[in-house]
Amino acid sequence: MRISLGRIRTRRRPDIDSAHALSLLEATLESTADGILVVSTEGTITRFNQQFIRMWRIPQEIADSHDDERALAFVVDQLKDPDDFLKRVHELYADPTAESFDVLHFKDGRIFERSSKPQVVDGIPAGRVWSFRDVTERRRLDDMKDNLLTAVSHELRTPLTAIVGFTSTLERYGATMTDEEVADLYTRLSNNAKKLQRMVGDLLDFDRLARGLVEPKRERTDVAELVTSIARESEQMTGRHIRVAADDVVLSIDAPKVERIVENLIINAARHTAPETPVWVRVRAREDGCLIIVEDAGPGVPDELKDIIFEPFKQGPTAQPQSPGVGIGLSLVSRFAALHGGRAWVEDRKGGGSSFRVFLRDENPTVDLRQAELSRTTT
Repeated sequence: MRISLGRIRTRRRPDIDSAHALSLLEATLESTADGILVVSTEGTITRFNQQFIRMWRIPQEIADSHDDERALAFVVDQLKDPDDFLKRVHELYADPTAESFDVLHFKDGRIFERSSKPQVVDGIPAGRVWSFRDVTERRRLDDMKDNLLTAVSHELRTPLTAIVGFTSTLERYGATMTDEEVADLYTRLSNNAKKLQRMVGDLLDFDRLARGLVEPKRERTDVAELVTSIARESEQMTGRHIRVAADDVVLSIDAPKVERIVENLIINAARHTAPETPVWVRVRAREDGCLIIVEDAGPGVPDELKDIIFEPFKQGPTAQPQSPGVGIGLSLVSRFAALHGGRAWVEDRKGGGSSFRVFLRDENPTVDLRQAELSRTTT
């Protein structure tokens, strides 16, 4: 009896080892971030992980069918170039020993890296292993890095060059220049230094926001007074007369962030319109916060750009090509608004032009719905 039990245990050991190996394989497949698909030489799906199903959004009934042709027919409509995708698949199936690596672009903007190697059993090709890696975010960050380097190398050079030129002029000829000429150079020097400071500040804030290092520091603030002050400073910086009208609103906000919102919106209006184009700034009280509106009578924003201009490095056509910008001002506006539980968007202005709007949320606003007309202008 002991001998029989020993023989039974000996016979069952390979089964236990096989089950252990299979369990290890399944755990390995499911733990990887890549989508894995294994197809036999007969065209049958022999193995896949759930990440593959999620990445390709394949219905469970198709996955359970283990039919590779059926799975291919489902996924091709997701791709920008389905014909090239299928052509490469069939080329690899026709050459069981070939290896491959390429990149797949989806209609919805996703990007996958695809690699394929033969499955070999006892030296004989038994099928093909496909691996898919979602690199959408990595590509986005790479593009963002490239755009950032381009902005830094090109756009920052413009005010730097002007600053160097003005200081050189003052150094060489300042003693022989009139007071008016010197004052004019100092004004230009100051304006370009402020542009440079603003762009560097935008880049630093953008980096900190991308890394999640920014938290709003809220204090009760007179929003009307704050916005009016920024509009006055922006008049000197942009050379525009800005018409301001505001309700008396006191909210718990991060004042420096809201200053940047208003400043970036005014500068954006000045950059994308002709010098004589009017600019309006309004503050409107709302039950749960306030609405900041910056409008212009320029060409407006095309419908296809209304959403993407709040993305980093997305810009519309500018009427001021000599006015530098790094393409993240509106992105900061949107992100600073989100920090206040609000949002930013753009509409068409009645009568023509753009109406950029930012809603800032506050749980307990102190609001006096008294409209204050400032700058002796009308809205």
